[in-house]
Amino acid sequence: FDWRAMELAVCLSKYAGVDGVMNNFNLFVKGFSRYGRLSSDEIEAIPDLIVLRILSNVVYFVGRAIANEDSIESLTTRIENYMNRCDWVNANKRNICDMIHGYLSK
Repeated sequence: FDWRAMELAVCLSKYAGVDGVMNNFNLFVKGFSRYGRLSSDEIEAIPDLIVLRILSNVVYFVGRAIANEDSIESLTTRIENYMNRCDWVNANKRNICDMIHGYLSK
């Protein structure tokens, strides 16, 4: 996959699961499509790349706790939000992909 797919996933990951987010996703992808195109395989990977980005935050906070740069509470206060966001992405994979296909298919 090209970096463009991960770039889109990172941008969408912040708001995954927020009320009304599909409208915001739609607007963002519409703007992104002015300059970017993704292959069908890249589009189908976007939900998994969004989850990957969310999970990278978990790894970040675990690393900070192990290095004694922060307490594990930095993660435990966020983990339910991360879990809910991942669950939402997984439950909405098809809707996310279909919307992106509408704008970005090569």
